[in-house]
Amino acid sequence: MTETTSPADVQQENKHENENEQDKEKGRGNHPGEPRASWMPMAAVGVAQLMVMLDATVVNVALPSIGSRLPATPSALQWTISAYILMYGSLLLFGGRVADVIGRRRAFLGGLTTFAIASVLCGLAPDQELLIAGRALQGLGAAILSAAALSLVLTVYRDEAQRKAALALWSGLGVIGAILGAVLGGLIVATAGWRWAFLINIPVSLAAGVIALRSLPALAPTAKRSLRLPSAFLATAGLAALSYGLIRLHDGMTSGAAWGSTALSALLLTVVARMELGKDDPLLPLHLLRIATYRLSSLGLLLAAVVMMSSSYLASNYFQGSHDLSAFETGLALLPMGLASLVFALVVPGLIGRVGPGGAYLTGAIAQIAGAAVLATGPSNIVVAVIALAVIGAGLPTVFVPLYGIGTSHVRPEEAGVGSGLLNTFNESGAALGIAVIGTVLATSLQDELDAGTAAPEAMTAGVGTGFLALVVCAALAACVALALHRLARTTDGRS
Repeated sequence: MTETTSPADVQQENKHENENEQDKEKGRGNHPGEPRASWMPMAAVGVAQLMVMLDATVVNVALPSIGSRLPATPSALQWTISAYILMYGSLLLFGGRVADVIGRRRAFLGGLTTFAIASVLCGLAPDQELLIAGRALQGLGAAILSAAALSLVLTVYRDEAQRKAALALWSGLGVIGAILGAVLGGLIVATAGWRWAFLINIPVSLAAGVIALRSLPALAPTAKRSLRLPSAFLATAGLAALSYGLIRLHDGMTSGAAWGSTALSALLLTVVARMELGKDDPLLPLHLLRIATYRLSSLGLLLAAVVMMSSSYLASNYFQGSHDLSAFETGLALLPMGLASLVFALVVPGLIGRVGPGGAYLTGAIAQIAGAAVLATGPSNIVVAVIALAVIGAGLPTVFVPLYGIGTSHVRPEEAGVGSGLLNTFNESGAALGIAVIGTVLATSLQDELDAGTAAPEAMTAGVGTGFLALVVCAALAACVALALHRLARTTDGRS
């Protein structure tokens, strides 16, 4: 379908832009009084976001089966995870630019199609090389799809109450997908085999595509714009170097490759920043980072992703290494964490209405501190561990939903792609950082315990406890960010 923009559409878009600028001065970006949109577009982007986030974790449980039945080497198994993270994390910003330039609907459908084709390649891969290639292609599709999905939420839902509900649903589905991936991964591997961990994406992609074709509006850009390929290439290379550096931290905190790649990333991103400063239509929307609430939201999303990904990673090691549970049993043990996230995702909008977004974020951070503190003691009782993880799970949507709401409130409609892409880049960088650093903390502590003569199950419990102690510190930093956001919101309300 060809997307067109009429003079009336341009006039209406300019009206929204002017309203957005006025709201931005007050610290808001929503548009009360706008007509309410259909929820069918939300169904399309929500299903797709759930699938993308689920696929980031569902493969973890399938790795042992892939290694023995494909077969694949330990290095190839690591890159089955890393190739996805590398492409996804490095291309989110460019994916947002693509959505802004070619239109969000086209970008969404293009990313969804790429993701589906890559899933077929992974599911039918005859060897480890094609599996890794398929995972990299999945990461490309996921980056474009995810950036376009969030920008669609921002541009379709302009009514203030409806936008808050849509953002709550979008971010809540992402959290639930990431957590439930382990549960479904264990079930799929146990009943149908590892290939279906990828092939299950095909019917989901088809369903999302059909709904999208029937419901997503043609949201063309308001003016002719370029992809800014020189900046895009350097930004993608810089983010790829950052992702690679974080991945190589698995080798240890003294890894030369990790720190060399991180230094290269800093250099490339600095060059991009200098190229983009002062541009009227930048690829890297640095002006958004000058806004205190956007900057704090970005930092908060990074910290929240560290807690989310590291919690499920540490819990999986705890249940399997300390209590010898199977992959499927481990998935079931993580189920209450996912259910708690689901329940609290539904009540977060009401909580935000009562205590404000900063207050809701602070509530979630406190829940994470409490749950992680219990697990830092290294409990021997599985039930205690499951309850503590459920407390962390309850805090996740209470953190993510207000952060995305605060951050996106300053994004203009024509910047919805790059603005949401930058937020997602912080989120994805936090996920990679969490697995790299917390994974290294776990490995180091575990080895120290084993060297001291501690039995393997008890050593794993102690190592996981050390990892959760690091997450207590991370959640405490998040609470500080929440307090700063809460103060800013109260100051803004006092001036209104």
